[in-house]
Amino acid sequence: MKLRSFILTGLLGLLSLSGFAADNMKATITLSQAATIGSTQLAPGDYKMSWSGTGSEVQVAFSQGKKVVATVPAQVVQQRTGFESPAVTIDGKTGAVVGVALRNQSFTFNGEKMAGGN
Repeated sequence: MKLRSFILTGLLGLLSLSGFAADNMKATITLSQAATIGSTQLAPGDYKMSWSGTGSEVQVAFSQGKKVVATVPAQVVQQRTGFESPAVTIDGKTGAVVGVALRNQSFTFNGEKMAGGN
């Protein structure tokens, strides 16, 4: 009986950790101008950014409301960036989103490098 209780407690702990990890795999970003991500044109506004995958290669989805408007591959680096709120980098020539920096991660799209904040 004690073993069953211990196993159940362990499983509940793992489920809560996976829920915590899922909460850490999303952010809200704001585009102040129209931009392109992948082949999708995004209008100015707020977008929910969520990602899945392990290691440095992830899939990032951009949503408005419950609708996913774009999904693109990205490279992610787990590091303290110096940004307190999400920072979006847009290429001035092409209008493409090339990176997003969060507090503890930076994402790059199309092989571009994100500059660190401070």
